[in-house]
Amino acid sequence: NSITRECDVIFRGQASNEWQLSSTLERTTDQTYSVPRYVERATSVLNEIESITGKKWDIPSYPDLLKEIETVQDSMRVYLPCYDYLVYLRHHGFPSPILDWSRSPYVAAYFAMEGPANTERCSVYAFIEHPEGGKALTGGHPRITGMGRYVTTHTRHFAQKAQYTIATLYDRDRKLHEFVSHHDVKSPIPNSQDVLINITIPRSDRESALRQLEDFNINHYTLYQSEDALIRSLALRSIELDGT
Repeated sequence: NSITRECDVIFRGQASNEWQLSSTLERTTDQTYSVPRYVERATSVLNEIESITGKKWDIPSYPDLLKEIETVQDSMRVYLPCYDYLVYLRHHGFPSPILDWSRSPYVAAYFAMEGPANTERCSVYAFIEHPEGGKALTGGHPRITGMGRYVTTHTRHFAQKAQYTIATLYDRDRKLHEFVSHHDVKSPIPNSQDVLINITIPRSDRESALRQLEDFNINHYTLYQSEDALIRSLALRSIELDGT
């Protein structure tokens, strides 16, 4: 089987070139989570979130979600239900297997450069899911799945030109997909699909790069659009950039 899509490149900035592509779920726990197990944990807090925030999601009960997963998925395709809700949780700090990227290399460069780090180089990862326009789907091998950008969520998603991926491996015995590291994924034919490229940048270029990005109106405030982000942007400009 194969699937054909437009060839897109997405980018992710990281403050150190020594860091791997790790989801917040990977950084929180060593336990392995399947899609059903993670969805069960994520939806277990739904009532409290709705009660406190006043937000409402039309999410089925977990048994119905489980049936939905089992109906839609197969050994070669992973299915993540209540996607909007899971992206909302990820944006607000709930440990998530969803890795966030940007369609803009400049946004990714900002995230790589903005924060201080005790390292000589930072990284911008580029990911191309199907460089030749098609993707072979074979069971039993880890894969990266692009989840797309069309989601109703926080405004920062649109400001950051966000897009998302998950990395999974299908367990044939249990008939479910488990989340794995993006670095576990190896293309069966090199450079034919799921291509990851790590571009490293010397942090000695940080100040000049951030000044150029500021000229493009890329800063913490424009990307996060909160009062805290505004103060952080002004602090960076007045203390580190204009003050040097």
